[in-house]
Amino acid sequence: MRPRMGHLGLLVAGAMALSACGNGTATDAPATDGSASEAPASAPASAGDEQLRVALILPGETTDRGFNATGEMAADLIEEEYGADVTFTESVNPANQADVYRQYANQGYDLIIGWGGQFTDGAVEVAEEFADTNFLVVSSGASNGSNLASYDTAIEDWQFLAGYLMARLSETGVVGQVSGQCFPSTAANQNGTRDGALYANPDIEWLATYTGDFEDPTAAQQAAQAMIDEDADVLHTNLNQGVFGVVQAAQDADGVLVVTEWLDNSDTAPDVIVSTLNKSYARFVLNKVEELVNGEWEGVNERFPLPDDWGPGVFDTDLLPDDIYEEILEVQEQVASGEIEVERDETCPGQ
Repeated sequence: MRPRMGHLGLLVAGAMALSACGNGTATDAPATDGSASEAPASAPASAGDEQLRVALILPGETTDRGFNATGEMAADLIEEEYGADVTFTESVNPANQADVYRQYANQGYDLIIGWGGQFTDGAVEVAEEFADTNFLVVSSGASNGSNLASYDTAIEDWQFLAGYLMARLSETGVVGQVSGQCFPSTAANQNGTRDGALYANPDIEWLATYTGDFEDPTAAQQAAQAMIDEDADVLHTNLNQGVFGVVQAAQDADGVLVVTEWLDNSDTAPDVIVSTLNKSYARFVLNKVEELVNGEWEGVNERFPLPDDWGPGVFDTDLLPDDIYEEILEVQEQVASGEIEVERDETCPGQ
């Protein structure tokens, strides 16, 4: 089993590291006070070189069946494709991010990945201190031209499909999205969803809110209930563990459906989860790891559009009418080809 550090708010004192053959061997955990002496990073793995060491910093738990679970998926793929020694830490408080980056850098990891735009500031800070360590932040625009890179997707392309689906499913003409924190990529997420809904139905009433916390199901449930009270009958989420609060609000109501994101989790609530937006980041992480392995790493920001070979952009379920599912696939093809151009709007509320 791959080593993972527990809640970094508690800074667990021990972890296990994988050897090249996959057998666990003991390793030191990141220091809790950042006082460990700096160790030079080992060279990135290539033919005949040392094993690549990669650490991922996740904002929540991989049991969310969503964004954090896709972080674990990326870890699995890096290990499988490159024989890397990969570990990840769950439930990192963004307020502690610089310390966690620094601790992994002190241990000589070649690549440290911040799984979410909320981990941008720490990467920018610590990348200046550890020139021989590479840093990657997903859902971010940060870069320094050398050891700090980031990537984002044209998330609005994917989200357009979710919004379109919501509007086509709604019987009340009111739909809503509950999100966590607002920064450029999550703003593009929510605004892309809005635009898809309006494309499907120009008269749709669009509700949206940010709870301030991706992980808090109670806050998410309260936000979802407020939308249901305004007649919303289809809800979407940009949350991690918080998604379960939205699902609970839908289950407590009558006739409310939920469109989730990242991975198909409809089996957790088949009575209300009508579909899931399929948008794992793991594929794009492998692009950056391949650059590192091949000695082609660039400290730049990249943005990936919706590929035309992505596969279905939404997961089919028993709740999703066949005709609407096929319609969504047609819209996806039009978005991927550029026939439908989705604007990227990074405006947060109040800006």
